[in-house]
Amino acid sequence: MTTVALETVGCRLNQYETEKMASKLIAQGMVRVAYDHPADLYILNSCTVTGHADADCRKLVNRAFRANKDAVIVVTGCYAVSEREAVAALQGVDLVVGNEEKERLPEILRVKFPRLFDGIAGDKTGAADNVASPVLETGFPSSTDELSLDVFSRNRRPVKIGDGCNQDCSYCIVPSVRGRLTCLEAEAIIDDVRRLVDDGYHEVVLTAVHIGQYDDRGLKLAALTEKILAETDLSRLRLSSLEPNELDDRLMALVAHNPRVCRHLHLPLQSGSNRILDLMHRPYHRQDYLAVVRRVKQANPDITIGCDLIVGFPGEGEEDFNESLAVLTSGDVDYGHIFSYSDRPGTPAAEFSGKLSPAIIKERSRLARDACHTARRRHMRSQLGQILEVISEGRPPAGTVYRGISDNYLRVKARAGLSGGREIVRLKATALGNDFLEGEIIE
Repeated sequence: MTTVALETVGCRLNQYETEKMASKLIAQGMVRVAYDHPADLYILNSCTVTGHADADCRKLVNRAFRANKDAVIVVTGCYAVSEREAVAALQGVDLVVGNEEKERLPEILRVKFPRLFDGIAGDKTGAADNVASPVLETGFPSSTDELSLDVFSRNRRPVKIGDGCNQDCSYCIVPSVRGRLTCLEAEAIIDDVRRLVDDGYHEVVLTAVHIGQYDDRGLKLAALTEKILAETDLSRLRLSSLEPNELDDRLMALVAHNPRVCRHLHLPLQSGSNRILDLMHRPYHRQDYLAVVRRVKQANPDITIGCDLIVGFPGEGEEDFNESLAVLTSGDVDYGHIFSYSDRPGTPAAEFSGKLSPAIIKERSRLARDACHTARRRHMRSQLGQILEVISEGRPPAGTVYRGISDNYLRVKARAGLSGGREIVRLKATALGNDFLEGEIIE
């Protein structure tokens, strides 16, 4: 019996690809265990969006090596592409695999490490994609988690609709490590959703580096969403991060009024200063962004709107930061993910002058997170008394608090004997916690 442990740092796309790799290896006869368990094979799907992500990847490699010094350790993902030689030199790393090679990982492993496959079946027909091991658990996510915009439990699954990006923001290394924009065929995406529905999943999240640019021979994101709803029995669909200038009326109507589309939009801001947005090569200004989010709220005030904000971009002055802070405190956005700027070698911003001191970036990040916390509590307070449709995040032991995510992306807790299955339950929000709503499950 060969055991495999997989871990993901970073985005929804990475999480989807990790589950794809897992399903293929399970189909080859391997048994999946949690990453903190001893295993014969460790696979780290890495991220390089920030310096913190790089550091986290190194720590996870070290953790695997400590757990089993004889294990095969494989690192793939964006950090493995951007710093291939440095990753290969990490103690314990046996193989570095690029993003384009993830699909072929089982074949690569069979050639390079045949001992991993000794005594196990060559292929188990019918093995499901996106298999989650019974010992694999996901903790309840923190609202200040910088490394991942979302944390998927066993009960919600990402579905990849594309890869790569053509936008070339000055701070971003993703186009270098993921390549240019590509889109999957709509029928392949629908087949993926159908498999998940057949496996008992009620929520999927459409994900890509740049979902708003989806285009399959003229079929755009709104049409893809409609096609998925029409051709599958999926209970609810969630959109991942979407550029504000790409939210058209057709797509907004689906989010605002279709009960099978989650009332949740994550619209990156990155800065509230038009001067900084221009330096970032972002395709909008502050007033454009605010016009979009206000139009969304007018269509349905219960839609939760989140943003990304980079603090400490080169040249960011006090006035620039205050303009960002003003957006967070405006009442127009309901939560934010705050990223402390760090240079990504190979990006234009890494060569910009006007770098800020770590102390200034740390203090501005604290102020921004405080503003985000206040915004989230304001929005949660507006939901008191509402009936929310909730799916659990994890599987708590019997007798503990049920934890879940509502369709409009609010964390909820309820004292109930529910096991935390994949079903969607109705909950009445009754009280406001620190970063969650308390509620009562409605039978």
